[in-house]
Amino acid sequence: MPFTIVINHKFIFSILTAMAVGASIAFAGIEGVKMLVKKNMAEAISSVEVSSEEDPTFISHFSRAFIYSSGKEKVSISDLPGDVMRGVQTAISAISYSVIDIDQDIVIMEKDPERLLPIASVTKLVTAAVARNLIDEDQLITITAAAIATEGDTGRLRLDERLKVKELLYPLLMVSSNDAAEALARHYDSIHGKGKFVKEMNNWANSIGAYRTYFRDPSGISPNNLSTANDISIIAKWIRDNEPDLFDITLTKAKSIRSHTWINPTHFLNLSEYQGGKNGYTPEANRTSISLFALGFPKRIYSIVLLGSKQRDADTLIMLNDIHE
Repeated sequence: MPFTIVINHKFIFSILTAMAVGASIAFAGIEGVKMLVKKNMAEAISSVEVSSEEDPTFISHFSRAFIYSSGKEKVSISDLPGDVMRGVQTAISAISYSVIDIDQDIVIMEKDPERLLPIASVTKLVTAAVARNLIDEDQLITITAAAIATEGDTGRLRLDERLKVKELLYPLLMVSSNDAAEALARHYDSIHGKGKFVKEMNNWANSIGAYRTYFRDPSGISPNNLSTANDISIIAKWIRDNEPDLFDITLTKAKSIRSHTWINPTHFLNLSEYQGGKNGYTPEANRTSISLFALGFPKRIYSIVLLGSKQRDADTLIMLNDIHE
């Protein structure tokens, strides 16, 4: 049964404080005022590659400046200023969602949590977990023409280059590289038979209790990669409990390996409460995500799953607001 959500506009809009290239960023509650030079800010933002999965809503412009221009210091939600902006849509747009205190297994709010929907690149968290289980992390993976032919080029992988499994996890999870997902799957299939890697993904999901989750490919391009908000919460909890460093990779702002440098476009990286996650987008799935946040006193981990969202950032903030009150 859906929960009734009381929206605290001040909190939502506080995160969306007007922030343009060249403007200064002031953080209430943080000692001093952090001023940023327009030139440095513009250079930082212009260096970021915008992937097809970036949420092209008003908040994405704020988030990119916030992430890449506020230095190394993280900011707590409660320390952000309280300015109010007008014209922000405050209704949750997601078709299905679930917010769960995964430390205590308590549902905070949900809507159609068992509805089967495409999950897009949220798939890649499972790809990473299964690849690590099936293939030695130091195994060199050759990037083939078939892998490169996969739609998208966010990883900028090159034909015939060789990367270790543990290295490929960075473009896979940071910039959602479809080529990296295919390279891992095709390497395993070349030894064990065509389609075996995806079969192992389905077996893995079933083994941890995500019974309604089904994969057709390792990247999430297929609209037949299906799951539910509840199943994604189960997957996120398993990974946090058993392979937490996969979420650590999703918190990495930038990673350089030999000639590659990958820049993480994920929003909320400078919020101290953010504990990692994965976003996805395809036309069929719209915007999807699993995000983890540490909130409250003492801190507890909350998972926020969105499926079929039109405005992923705003939906997440609305839910954070409800938990934070």
